[in-house]
Amino acid sequence: MSVPEDDSRLRTHFANLREEDQSTAPPFDRTAASAPAVSRRASLLRIALAAMPVLAIAVMLAVRPHRSKDAVPRELSAWSSPTAFLLETPGRQLLNQTPRLGEPLIRSLAATQDGPR
Repeated sequence: MSVPEDDSRLRTHFANLREEDQSTAPPFDRTAASAPAVSRRASLLRIALAAMPVLAIAVMLAVRPHRSKDAVPRELSAWSSPTAFLLETPGRQLLNQTPRLGEPLIRSLAATQDGPR
């Protein structure tokens, strides 16, 4: 058998199946008429029930206390790594000082470590 013969056989077979299905299926008008009519009151009740969770969530969001999103929690800002001392630069106090004119830098460092003289 060749491809065109197989194709034509399939087309006729599917056409026969389609006709058989159409003959056994009820007409659309009868199917649509047999559908239960939904009353207006029932449809309003369904809409109200569907809207209740949405309204409840909206009220919960409106009532909750608003917190600043900029604030850093105290636990995170106060925490220090146990190995933070390893990252400190030697002579950090010296590097953070502002030099004063006429005063040696090393003496002012010793004064801050020992306290005022």
